[in-house]
Amino acid sequence: MNQHPGHTSGNYSDVLKSCKREKFLFENHRQRKGAYALPQHQPLVTYKTPAKLIQNDFVMRITVDSASITELRHLILISCGDLVLFMRVKPVNQASKMKVWLCLSKSSVDTIISHIMRALPQAEFGKITPLLPT
Repeated sequence: MNQHPGHTSGNYSDVLKSCKREKFLFENHRQRKGAYALPQHQPLVTYKTPAKLIQNDFVMRITVDSASITELRHLILISCGDLVLFMRVKPVNQASKMKVWLCLSKSSVDTIISHIMRALPQAEFGKITPLLPT
């Protein structure tokens, strides 16, 4: 059995207590925690802030006839251009109809719907969903 010189007991706890490197094993947990605490006069600075999702942008789906897509685009750009963030257009049903996605703020939904309903009463409005962050 390999023993520390000068110690005859098989228990090495007294030898470990004398070593500086192993001293933390025998300290009280509260003493160690206090040794690493920041002084009271220094503020705690964190660089990672929790993400707060504030949902202001929404996507509105509209389906119109392909003959009236130009009118819808002009309507949106002229009367509601500053309220729409982006517009996506996709043909469906052998291009007889067009799907339109409008990204807009929550406060501008009613204004845009009223403008579109006045100009294009045949437009079909779909879901209005929150724009998911990527």
